Amino acid sequence: MSEISQHEVFWEERRDLEDRRQGPTRVLHHYGITGRRSLMRRKTDIFLLGTDHIEKPVWFAALAIIVLSVIDYILTMYILDSGGSELNILMNYLVQQGSIVFFMTKYSLTALAVFILLAHHQHYFFRAIRVKMILYMIMFGYLSLFLYEIRLILNM
Repeated sequence: MSEISQHEVFWEERRDLEDRRQGPTRVLHHYGITGRRSLMRRKTDIFLLGTDHIEKPVWFAALAIIVLSVIDYILTMYILDSGGSELNILMNYLVQQGSIVFFMTKYSLTALAVFILLAHHQHYFFRAIRVKMILYMIMFGYLSLFLYEIRLILNM
């Protein structure tokens, strides 16, 4: 009986005969909640932009960040109208430009950052911390800010 060398590969046909590529790909297919690739499987995957599937807790964190950012805007405007002041230099400048400019810039920066973090949620930041953990930390940071602003409003 002959031995099989490590370079010989025997493939078993496991594919369906139906071609799944007959129809066009949906426009937002890569940003959907469904998909098959949910984890990095190879060392070379660290160079890829993302995965097909994003877990529900990560989606929840991203949505919570966006919602808490909008709530932060509303509470900040209330505090400023009640005589408070904005301590963030950039945001203070934007508040002086008008509330619409302030909101659009704040929302755009937050949404862009969340989108980039979602696309890379399985990657590691400086090879030390997984990006999805950064999303969770930002969410808890916004939650802490929300509670702080509520405390400020109650103590006025």
